[in-house]
Amino acid sequence: MRGLGVFGVLLIAASAAADTCPPPEDAEPPPPKHDQLKLTKAKFSDLPGWAADKHAEVIGSFLRSCVKIGELEDREPVGHDGHGGTAKQWRKACAAALKLKAGDDAAAKAMFESEFVPWVAAGKAGAEGKLTGYFVQEIRASRKQKGKYKYPIYDRPKDLVMVDLSKHIPDAAGRRIWGRLDGKGNVIPFPTRKEIRTGALAGQNLEIMYADDPVDVLFAQIEGSAKAKMDDGTTVWLEFAGKNGRAYRGVGGVLKSMGQLTAPGSGTMQGIRKWFADNPAKFDEVADQSHSFVFFHESQTTGAVGSQMVVLTAERSMAIDRAFIAHGTPIWVQTRAPRVGKTGSEPWTKLLVAQDTGGGILGAVRGDIYWGDDTAAAEKGGRMGGPGKYWLLLPKGVAK
Repeated sequence: MRGLGVFGVLLIAASAAADTCPPPEDAEPPPPKHDQLKLTKAKFSDLPGWAADKHAEVIGSFLRSCVKIGELEDREPVGHDGHGGTAKQWRKACAAALKLKAGDDAAAKAMFESEFVPWVAAGKAGAEGKLTGYFVQEIRASRKQKGKYKYPIYDRPKDLVMVDLSKHIPDAAGRRIWGRLDGKGNVIPFPTRKEIRTGALAGQNLEIMYADDPVDVLFAQIEGSAKAKMDDGTTVWLEFAGKNGRAYRGVGGVLKSMGQLTAPGSGTMQGIRKWFADNPAKFDEVADQSHSFVFFHESQTTGAVGSQMVVLTAERSMAIDRAFIAHGTPIWVQTRAPRVGKTGSEPWTKLLVAQDTGGGILGAVRGDIYWGDDTAAAEKGGRMGGPGKYWLLLPKGVAK
């Protein structure tokens, strides 16, 4: 196990793949091949807005992560290479959180201040990174392919495999590759989005349901989860089940490379949707330029499930690069968020828990805030994207 040891600089290879998909706007350049996480010890009084947060709201989210940490042996690492310490070092904080009364913000705040130490997170480019948002995409669907319901949602193919390279390469730091078995024991590339669309999976009976809008399906794949409103009046939750492992290219970036989305703010989800509505015949031409494709399972749980395999909490869960941040880590976030029904953004500070990952969430200071599954969540998640800072809260005894 490699812990953080004496602080200074932690150098890790940034992960090249993860378990969910990135937000729609990907105009930022790719992260450096190797990013660098530097943690500097801070005080809770240094955290902007700390005293004003409703700390009890995050306890449920934190306890769900504690359940996963509780499944580890005392000496097992929390996070890749143990950069989150060991499971034993989290026991006291999890036990203290479990004793709290629901809604007691003062007690929750005191618990975090008693059990954790805040650390300013900085990457190779400094303490300011990019923070975006995501949400659960709603789709309209039918179990049968009929009429307007003609865009398939696929289950995970039986020959799709994932290899966790961190179990084989010491510096892989959470990197995973996806592919398929060729019958000879070799893992080879899986078909691309275009190849799947044009019949690569035909005859395998993988269709779970059929949606009425290809743009909704695309954004469900981008967000990594969906809430399907069925034609029989029922609701079905869909969760991430795997991906083809091919290169992801955001539709916002594709359209900008085509000379589209030149107006300010047009690269948001709302701007991208408007472009597709105005140019429906060009959907496949644009979408196929991303070779990535996502598969789903019907979820047995109501709500979006993150890569830590816990139900996410709106405005309290965040996707991170797990090469640098361990699942379950409380994170104090300072950024700006869109205003629902209004233009512009406003200051936003809150305590969240690292419970998810994303294919575009790469780097030491890079986060994707989960906003929920309603209309307001879609507006915020679809429009959010800008600079931000965060502080990691690690149990006392970790990172010393």
